[in-house]
Amino acid sequence: MPFFCVTVLHRLHRKRLAELNANLTMSSLQGREPVKTFLLEESFTELIVIPSLRHQDQVEHELMARGRDHLEWRKQALRRELEKIKHHQIFGGSFGKICRCLRTVVSGVAGIGKTTLMQKIVYDWAVERIYRQFHFLFHFKFRELNAYEGSISLKQMILDAYPYLEKDVKRILQHSKKILFIFDGLDEFKDPVIFPDLQSQSPLAAGQKALCLCPESWRPISDIVRDLLQGELLPGCSVLVTTRPTALESLRHAHIDLYVEILGFSDVQIKDYFMKFYQDDRLAQEILSYVEQNAILYTMCYNPSYCWVICSSLKSVFTSHRHRSWAPPKTITQLYSNYIHNILTNHSREAENPQELLLRIGEMAYMGVTEKVIIFSDAHFHQYRLQPNNFLSGFLMEILQKEKSWKNVVYSFFHLTVQEFMAAFTKFLSTPTERIIELLNAAGAAKDGRYEIFLQFMSGLCCPEATAQLQDLIGEVPQATISKVLDWVKKRFEESQGHKLQLLSTLHYLFEAQNTSLVRDTIGRLRQIDFSFNVMTPVDCYVLASLLESCHRLENLHLFNCSMQAREIKILKGVLHKCVKVRLAQNRLGDQGVKLLSEALKKSDCQIQLLELWMANLTDGCIPELASALSTNQSLKHLLVRDNQFTDRCIPCFFQLLENCSTLEVLE
Repeated sequence: MPFFCVTVLHRLHRKRLAELNANLTMSSLQGREPVKTFLLEESFTELIVIPSLRHQDQVEHELMARGRDHLEWRKQALRRELEKIKHHQIFGGSFGKICRCLRTVVSGVAGIGKTTLMQKIVYDWAVERIYRQFHFLFHFKFRELNAYEGSISLKQMILDAYPYLEKDVKRILQHSKKILFIFDGLDEFKDPVIFPDLQSQSPLAAGQKALCLCPESWRPISDIVRDLLQGELLPGCSVLVTTRPTALESLRHAHIDLYVEILGFSDVQIKDYFMKFYQDDRLAQEILSYVEQNAILYTMCYNPSYCWVICSSLKSVFTSHRHRSWAPPKTITQLYSNYIHNILTNHSREAENPQELLLRIGEMAYMGVTEKVIIFSDAHFHQYRLQPNNFLSGFLMEILQKEKSWKNVVYSFFHLTVQEFMAAFTKFLSTPTERIIELLNAAGAAKDGRYEIFLQFMSGLCCPEATAQLQDLIGEVPQATISKVLDWVKKRFEESQGHKLQLLSTLHYLFEAQNTSLVRDTIGRLRQIDFSFNVMTPVDCYVLASLLESCHRLENLHLFNCSMQAREIKILKGVLHKCVKVRLAQNRLGDQGVKLLSEALKKSDCQIQLLELWMANLTDGCIPELASALSTNQSLKHLLVRDNQFTDRCIPCFFQLLENCSTLEVLE
């Protein structure tokens, strides 16, 4: 009989996890309306999730190392990368994996839905829908593990979270192959998890690491997580870790079987989210139509966190019939400023000095960003002169949520991005001008990405439109501070050349600042942009497109293997004609993507001379459109479309393309 499958303890554990994960909570921003609770079953919207190896250095090394073998390797990897998967397939043994998948990392940008996806996995396991090969699942959040000081044992960690297992935990841990551990939010963990580079160690030293450790041994939590992932603690157990991409570097020496990447919502899923959020089809459709007409708002909606803020903010606007006079936000900073404005509008009478209260909350938020504190206690409240007993005030309930931890009552911001905005809002207003550069340099020097969104908000608060709604509360923004921040962004841009991730981050800072002269002095002088092997989200593409509008000509645009599809090309199509060499190979563009590209090729001022579209999931269906576009194009010289799904039927269209495109020199 399978281990514990029919025992009372087993059923109790599943029942407990089902109860803990059955509901989602959301803030409504509606003044007297309380925080809403929704059934996970009814509210969960499936995300686009793909298996991925893109973040590993081995991809780039393979490209340079193995000649003809590389092409076949890439084809195999690409098939795996482009296969969309669902949450119940992660440990399903597919995606070219011959052996059992034990260690998986799920990555995704801030707010993309990692935590909600983990909640869905835990709930579906608890109600016996998925992963029945695991008899016990233990779910931990790094934000809660931050509360521990010093050492602890894995056994005690489990008992703190699941005290009803006390009599049997030792027996449970003896069957490690039947256990799944989930650790959510590595980027939020206060301590580094350090993996040794075994390749650089001597065989003897490497062999010494193979010792199996005891789950009752007391050690730092970072060591416990590392040893579980390395298979040195509870060999044979399965481990799932989630993180923002900024923390992936810390896992480069870990023994990971599968990297999974969350890409967010598709267009259909955005609509599904709106319908579930409002639970009023007429209102949902009205607001969705409005958002679809505002490019930046709709682009933001691929990210569930921004989707939630947009839906929350717009509900109060539309139901009070003020939306006709409301200027839609163009940046994420403007979006969150509107979010705070709505809270203040609905709760203006509940605080005698709302500015002082916001600044205190912001100071606590900044401490949390700096020290990776996401869970706040009564002691934190007292430290920043906030009163926990006043928490029932709607003013605080719209920014912070109250929850019960393993040991006591604690507080957290509704999302980490809310905490990061509050931290930036406070530091922007309260930091003396002469110290602002010091603050920004310290944040920019952090290697773990903890300040990434914070710096976006700091840049965005330089834009007058971002602070206009809050003028009555904050007064005039110091112009000297704005100048210092913009100078820092310009210098950061100059230092980012040759560093892809830093350059992409800096483009976001430039976009958030919405400063035309700054963009002209930076982007306007660029000759090449290369984001190859980096995932380009829809918001990344929107930022890039907006900034490239200031360019007259860009020599090279390298977007090779960036997880792009037709929707990303739709965002970029208005600026692609300004680029001389456009490399879009190994993206799943499809025929629809090429049809959108054709609009750029048809422009009379098109400057594209080289267009790479190999391994872009193209079929015969796109060739007539491409041939038609090139019949009027006067710039294209090299067209590379090999390794797609073409058949003999498209040969006449290729002949037509060759005959009509007078400038074409190479067709591969």
